Amino acid sequence: MKFQLSAALMGLAATVVSAQDTQTAPFNLQIKGTNKSSKINGSSISSEYFFNYTGYNKVGNDEAGTLVWNLPYTDPNGNPASESQAMGLYFDSTSNVAAPMFGFSQFTFLVGFNSEGELFGYNYVDDSKFIAGKAPTDLTPKAYYQWAVCWQYFTGYYYQSVAWVLAGAPHNPTCEPVEITKVNIKA
Repeated sequence: MKFQLSAALMGLAATVVSAQDTQTAPFNLQIKGTNKSSKINGSSISSEYFFNYTGYNKVGNDEAGTLVWNLPYTDPNGNPASESQAMGLYFDSTSNVAAPMFGFSQFTFLVGFNSEGELFGYNYVDDSKFIAGKAPTDLTPKAYYQWAVCWQYFTGYYYQSVAWVLAGAPHNPTCEPVEITKVNIKA
């Protein structure tokens, strides 16, 4: 019962925090391979993204929050509308490569942009440093840059897409490391 109450309280806290989000202006993302021989170099100009943050989670001066894509639809009156979908990670239990997905899940992946506009993953606990029976003492927020482009199999489709490498070298041999950078949209 304690777990259920804790989960309910966490859900309530998440709802309160999410109501205080600040949303940036729309932007595009550019994906560029980091290997010398990489041929990956392009912008995602067909999609506009937003960044939501609360001011609470930071790495140094860089905000951490959620990357959002607005799903367009037509409302009951025939007017264009949209619904925000936050990016989360889809995990395959036999791989250390996760697929970023936009949806309505409560399990989002906290990210941020450094001063150069490069997208990072956010966390404040590194379990590779854990010692049995001793609680971690270093809770310093950290930026992680573990992006890749890989051929992935998901929901019956095999396609090349952005991925997050959970730890170490990717199990998937098609993965190529990339950096993802925010590109402001010119008015």
